[in-house]
Amino acid sequence: MSCSTEFCVIDDYINELQKKFTDIAFKRIKTINGMYITNSVNKSSSNDVRIFTETQVKRMLLKAFSSGMSSVTKKKLSYFSQDEDHDAIYKLDNVEDLKVAEEYSVQNVGHSTLLIQVPGFNILTDPVFNDVNSILYPEKTFSHPSIEKLPKVDVILISHNHPDHVDKTSLQNILKEHQKKGWSLPTILVPMGDKKLVQSFGFKQVEEVEWFTNICTDKNDVNVNFISIPADHRSGRLGYDHHKSLVTGWIINPTKTNVLFKYSGDTRSLTDENQNAIDAVIWHEIEKKLHDDIPEIICFEPSGPNYTRCDMDVTHQSTSYSTLLKFVEAENLAKLSNKTPKDFIVKLKTIMMHHNKFEFGPDRFNEGLFIFKKLLLYLSLSDKDLKQELLKQQEKSERNLDRELLKQNSSYLSRPVIFTLPAQTSLLVHSKDFIIKDLLNTASKVKSFDEHQIKQYFMEYLTKNTIFPKIGERLNSQQINEMVFDPKTVFKYSKKSENNI
Repeated sequence: MSCSTEFCVIDDYINELQKKFTDIAFKRIKTINGMYITNSVNKSSSNDVRIFTETQVKRMLLKAFSSGMSSVTKKKLSYFSQDEDHDAIYKLDNVEDLKVAEEYSVQNVGHSTLLIQVPGFNILTDPVFNDVNSILYPEKTFSHPSIEKLPKVDVILISHNHPDHVDKTSLQNILKEHQKKGWSLPTILVPMGDKKLVQSFGFKQVEEVEWFTNICTDKNDVNVNFISIPADHRSGRLGYDHHKSLVTGWIINPTKTNVLFKYSGDTRSLTDENQNAIDAVIWHEIEKKLHDDIPEIICFEPSGPNYTRCDMDVTHQSTSYSTLLKFVEAENLAKLSNKTPKDFIVKLKTIMMHHNKFEFGPDRFNEGLFIFKKLLLYLSLSDKDLKQELLKQQEKSERNLDRELLKQNSSYLSRPVIFTLPAQTSLLVHSKDFIIKDLLNTASKVKSFDEHQIKQYFMEYLTKNTIFPKIGERLNSQQINEMVFDPKTVFKYSKKSENNI
């Protein structure tokens, strides 16, 4: 254990877990030739090249060759495919101190940046307030609140060092704003290997950790535990420095408040082994609380990017799996606690993030909402119809008609650009077989209900417990618990587009 004035880093927290949960494996990543490789699947970065190419071809086709396109094709390629207006994108709530009746609040600043407020403590995740790259990856939406409007930040959590999660300009502006206002500077918690990077931006108090490390703080009688947990992704900032630092998620436990947060960061769907370990951490932290009942468990999960799935699946969890994951967690927590899955599912809320700011691959603004609505529609199908739909979507993927449809619906001059696309693309044709596979995979892990009950169970708690906040939207405990998703608020693609696009 090492302690500063306000923070203690408990490295042997992993031993505490292993002694308590003897049948669960808590494994840290061992470096191989200086590399933190979380999964052999994402060791190679070749999928990044394909994602980059698909993203830039999509943008180029719209900018340089749109005059020869049909209106439907333009809409398919457009990031704002539904012509979303300001009110559909933003809810620009003011930053406020917690009111007396509020146990906590969460504000969606944009992408993976969240402002989490608990009594006496403000936490900011992966702060990015501007372009990743003004030419290649400009921001499509602005962040709210701005850095100037932020309250004093006590802790900044970093999941990994990708430029859409660690932005030098944003972090330095936060630093300057705190200095200008005479506030003490935030402590930054980073994965192993990123301390020097963040210190080079001017921050002094930086702690770097391996997985299953507890950093606890006791400040003004406010005790918060920050536990690093597994994520399956890769780091890198320059295109050739992959895996030089760790990637991580975080459990946030304000011990005197009846809530616990899980920030998954950026990750592909985890192995059962790592998921079991994370849920053991959650239960371990719940038992430390001063409350007898199960606290609210707020899970911040990535909403993609989703397409093209064969490339995104290497490093990014799909929206459908992110929304379904709560049912797996409820099963795991029930086994650990001798409670029922329903005891936990009523407390588990999923808040979607990591979307709607940058254009990565074919995903459009609110792609996660489109996928979530499709998931709910699939739940309404009979088993026979669901199997038929799976075959239909798989056939759509196998036919891989993107290139041909692009050629048919754009000018001859665009052919050389289209030719550079990867073999499998989803610019126009979105195969949704992965949604059905995520549904069937999750159902196979939920043992507490029979096959007739499980669809009703999923439908009820997906709509009650899944939240897609607008940019700038601030939510407190009461608002989160009263929210119910209404599929009618999401535009449904019901008309057959020209040329079957």
